[in-house]
Amino acid sequence: MHCFYGGALGEWSLLFVFAQSSRSFHWRESLGEMMKSFLPLNIRIDNRKILFVGGGAIALHKIKTVKQYTRNITIVSPEIQDELHRLGFQEIYKMYERSDLDGYFLVYACTNNPEVNRLIQNDANECGTLVNVVDNRELSDFISPAVIKKDEMTIAVSSNGENVKKSVMWRNRLKAIVEQW
Repeated sequence: MHCFYGGALGEWSLLFVFAQSSRSFHWRESLGEMMKSFLPLNIRIDNRKILFVGGGAIALHKIKTVKQYTRNITIVSPEIQDELHRLGFQEIYKMYERSDLDGYFLVYACTNNPEVNRLIQNDANECGTLVNVVDNRELSDFISPAVIKKDEMTIAVSSNGENVKKSVMWRNRLKAIVEQW
């Protein structure tokens, strides 16, 4: 069984907006572990394959953002929501297997089963594939910010995965300003 991604990460640049709580750099006393801290950056994804495991509303929500940057998306799921199907991405109707990660640079674990999402995370870590376990920042290698994209410009707002509603609120306020330009 082989797992790999397409080489070095390529060109990186900082995102425009990043709201990070200082709490994320302190030990979590109740759990006795350090909370994950995420670096805001843009990752070059042209000619890189992105896998979404799960075909429901959560996958649809994430794909709506990712599709602004690439069409190189594959969805693996036994069932795929009609609205997601209409987006026209490559679809593989089946249950997840470790070999599904072969050749993918990023994977989003978007199933409604926490055990399957944990399995995807473990497999991706062993394969060296970056993984986002949707709605679980502690299991994720990366998180997706709230995004505004207009032409070649992108504004991304993140709370380090700690306050998604506040990130969306900030994004919406900024979007109202950007739309005036």
